[in-house]
Order: sequence, then structure tokens, then C-alpha cells
Amino acid sequence: MSAKRMMSAVAVLASMTLVSAVCAAPASALSDVSVDARANASPDPFKTQTISDDTAADAMPDNPDAALPDQVSAAIPDDATVVSEDHAVTADGELKNITTGETVTDPALVGTQDSQPDPLAKTDGESFIPVQADEVKQKVAANGGDANAGAADAQTAPDTPDTQPEQPRPNDSSKSDQPSQPDQSNQSDSPAPSDSGNAFNSGETFDSDEAANSGDVPDSGNTSDSSAATSGTAKATAEGSVRLAALQNNEYGAHWGSYNGTAAFFDASNNLFVQQAKGVIDVSAWQGNINWQAVKNSGVEGAIIRIGYGWDNGFDKQALRNISECRRLGIPFGIYLYSYAYDANTGAAEGSSLVNLLQKAGVSSSDLGYPVYYDLERWTWTGHEVPNDPGTYDGIVNAWYGRLQSAGYNNLAVYSYTSYLNTALNSGNIHSKTRWVAQYGSSMGYTAFPTNDRGWQYTSRGSVSGISGTVDLNAFGNQTATSSAPSVPVYRVYNPNSGLHHYTMNYNEVIMLVGKGWRYEKTAFRAGQSGIPVYRVYNPNDGNHLFTMNSYERDNLARLGWHDEGVSWYVPSGGSINVYRLYNPNNGEHVFTTEYGEYVLVGRAGWHQEGVAWTSL
Repeated sequence: MSAKRMMSAVAVLASMTLVSAVCAAPASALSDVSVDARANASPDPFKTQTISDDTAADAMPDNPDAALPDQVSAAIPDDATVVSEDHAVTADGELKNITTGETVTDPALVGTQDSQPDPLAKTDGESFIPVQADEVKQKVAANGGDANAGAADAQTAPDTPDTQPEQPRPNDSSKSDQPSQPDQSNQSDSPAPSDSGNAFNSGETFDSDEAANSGDVPDSGNTSDSSAATSGTAKATAEGSVRLAALQNNEYGAHWGSYNGTAAFFDASNNLFVQQAKGVIDVSAWQGNINWQAVKNSGVEGAIIRIGYGWDNGFDKQALRNISECRRLGIPFGIYLYSYAYDANTGAAEGSSLVNLLQKAGVSSSDLGYPVYYDLERWTWTGHEVPNDPGTYDGIVNAWYGRLQSAGYNNLAVYSYTSYLNTALNSGNIHSKTRWVAQYGSSMGYTAFPTNDRGWQYTSRGSVSGISGTVDLNAFGNQTATSSAPSVPVYRVYNPNSGLHHYTMNYNEVIMLVGKGWRYEKTAFRAGQSGIPVYRVYNPNDGNHLFTMNSYERDNLARLGWHDEGVSWYVPSGGSINVYRLYNPNNGEHVFTTEYGEYVLVGRAGWHQEGVAWTSL
């Protein structure tokens, strides 16, 4: 089917909800409550509530996909650092089981005096943002757990060594126990079967009724000038064409969209993070034998490859193959090295070791589509103490940079996470070099990025075709941000019980309404953050909302008893897409659409065609 025929067909299907709504219950039959109150009357399928740290009540702070323990041992001090679902590190460097308080001695997790462990072994290969133990204890207590388990017994019981092996996490099937060995063959990857857990890799479009019936939450990047909603992120160009993004949004509303006709990434409040954005994954041996052809076909636009960790530990077991495949397929890539440095000398050693690995892999500076990143995190290594002050880290970073630059590698940057950048890495020198930050909530807390040339690792639980299990997802921007304000999507949802539609720029409101039985019907159009105001008024008698640029219409309705709810959004200058207004005489509802075919079809079904309400980007 041609693209034009597909869009026409989808437009007809998308209009069926509106056509059927002509026969909706009259206004007098609707309950005398607002749209939000009516939604709240529905059964709530969500059993987990979010709290102030931006993660669910039963999740680790800063790590929405990591389970909160039922208890924290009294042996875990408040100033310890939780580094996985199961472990915390004390100030003197001991790794302890968070629930039992027993010291962990497994060399695979803590290394030896002379050997650094794989830093991802503690989490079975998944990324985890370290967090203070006192924050975890507070959340455990708030969730009804025991934040000081065994305190009474600890006063009388003798210390006992940790003689029991570490137990695997229950029901964790996403990762193997050990990273797989590299593929030494030269044969090409065969196409991988579709990953059932990934709704973003098919490249197919579906209509709004399908989206509603599937229970999918909306994707904020759907374009206003396309009739097709997509299972991925649809991004509009100036010509109105649509491209699917391979990467999902995150769990808390940070999402893909468009900015001045380019792909962009926004936080949950529609604040622009980067424009000219690329969807990028970062990988290590823990992702196993990746089918890079399938990854590329899914739309992934770049990869950051772990080459190793520390110094003198050799290659990550999949590094050479991952580099080779990205080269073969033309996937832009960067490199990262996890640091175990504790002073300038060991920082220099890591720099020299990294240069050696890059040269052995045949990676020159010109090969890199993304920087070489120095991964600075709160590490665990038995017999060694992690730095805790910016001055020490300044020396480490400068020494590392010096070794890389002397070998001709100048595209360098720092990677870390927000809380570490605000504490141990709180240095102007380090902040000026930081271009990639991990934060898994609704917004990016780190604000010291120097330019649009930056990346946000926004989830650790991504799903991409060609990769078994989970993978980190990132949004990277590569050009200097422009000064004009971005357009923002206005979403449309439909209440099948009342027959009414609702429009909002609030992505979290959409998620809430969809969870309560409303149907997501796409991005209706795109608005601006400045321009001509669009007012919202509410009829308390039938639950209708009206959106209008006409202040006289607003004032007249207010005199008739409608509630003036202020400005909903703004009509930006330079808008070229008509937003049509329709009126349902049976229930008094107004509906807005950019699709002229929908406007005509619904008009034939009995709605009043009221012309162009405003224009959209």
C-alpha cells in the first residue's frame, strides 16, 4: 500500500470514534463532574503510587526498575552507598548484603587486592545509579518495611563470617549469569525474530482505534500533520513526512518529539533536552552476541561500546565484535571505559591502557562518531577506597585526558550520574567535560551541560530488536540549540463512557487517563510555548471543555455559567497546518483535528463544521 493510501485509510479509521460519538448520550445524561473527577471514579488499575523521588513506592530511589527490599539490615550504615538491588558499600569500602548485613567476599563482585571486578557483575549487567543508604531506608520505612532489621539481635549476637554464597535474584531471566564469549566468526548476523517485549521495532503504523484498544500509552512524538499514530515515535519534518524512532520513551514521561522540524527529546514537562536528537544505545558483554543488523533496522542511530574497565584488564569480551559490526554496518559509535582510578597515577594508567586497547582495535580518532567517555562512578574494589572529593577526581580526569590527547584522541568526555556530579565530581573542570549523564526519572537534574552536544541515559530497561534482554537507551544531540521556542504536542484522549474527548499538553495526565480506561487517540496538533493564547472553559453541567482563541467567546460562556480555566496553550507564529473545529449537536462537544479528511467525514455524520480554529506547527 502506498504511503498516501495508508494515511487516507488510517484517517478514515481514526474518524470512526468521532462518527460513533454523534450518537453519544445527550448532555443531560452526563454526570455533573469534571473530566478529571469522572476519570477518578473509574477503577484504578495502577497499584503502585509514585512519590517525590520520581520512582515508584516499591522501587529503589533513582532506579525505577530496581526492586526496593522489604528490609535493610541494621548493619548497613546511613552513609553507605547502595550500588545494586542487593548490595551496599560502606565508607571503608566493604560490600554488604543489604538485607542481611553480611560482608560479601565473592571476587567476581568485589575483586581482589590486585584485580578489579567487572563493575556490572553486581547487577547482572544492568545499569544502576548508586544512591545513599539513608534514602533507601527512608523509602523502605515509608513502604511499610523494616529499615533497621536485626538491630535488637545485633547487640547480643556475635559477628559471623559470610559463609553463604550470594543468591541469584528471583525471576531474573533477562540476563545470563555470565557475559557471553565473543563471536570469532566472520559470518553476518541473520535477522532476529521480533522481540515481543518491544513495540517499537516493527516500523508499521496503526490507527487510533488500535492504539486505544491495545491499552498502549501514547507516544508524545506523534506528528500533528500525519493521520497515523505509531507504536514508536513519529517525528515530523518541515515537509510533514514521518519517521519512526527505535527507542521508547521512559517510564516517567521523558519522551521523543520534534523541534523545529527535527527529532528532539523532552522531559515529562515538555522541556527541551536536545534537538537534532539521535537514539543511541550503550552496550557491553552483558548484552551478549548482538544482532547488529536487526539493531540498525530498528532505527538505532548510534552505539557507545564498553571497551573495558580499569587498567590492564584487556577488552570487554564483546568489544572487538561490537566495534567491527558497527563499522561494517555504518553505525556511528563511541567508546567508554569504566574507571577504578583512585589518584592521578591510576588515572594515567587507565588512560595508557585505553590507548593501547583503542590501537589494538584499530580505532582512530576519525573512526569515532561519538566521544571516548570516561565512566566515573562510585566503584567497589576490595582493599581500595574510592575517591570522595572533587580535587582528587580533578587529578584523575586531567591525567586520563593527558594520555588520550597525547595519542591523538581529542573527542573526549565524562559520563556519570546526577548525584555523583553534584558531590564527588562537583568540579567546574569535570562539569565542563561532562556530556553524558544517567538519570531515569521524568527530568534531567544535572544542568551544567555546556551545549546541546550532550546525552541523557534515560532508562536502563530498554528493549531493542536484535538484543536479548534489556539495554540502556539514550538521547544525544549534536548541534547548538537554537533560540526559538519548541513546539509541544497536544494529546487527544477519548472517554468511551461519556463519549467526550479531552485535550492536554500534560503527558502524565494522559497516562493517568489511559490507565483509567480512556483511549489514546494520537497527538491532535502541536502548540507553542508562546504566541496567541488558547483559552479553556469548562461546563460543570455536562463535563464539556471548550478551547478557543476568542476571548469574547470565553467571556460570554463564563457569563452563562462555564468555568474559565485560563490559558491551555499558545498558537505559535509560523504555523502552517490548519486545526479544524467540529461541533456535536447531540452532546455539545467540540472536537479539533488537523486531518481534513476526518473533518469532512465527521461532518457528513452530522457534526457541524465550524472551520479553522487556529494553525499548528
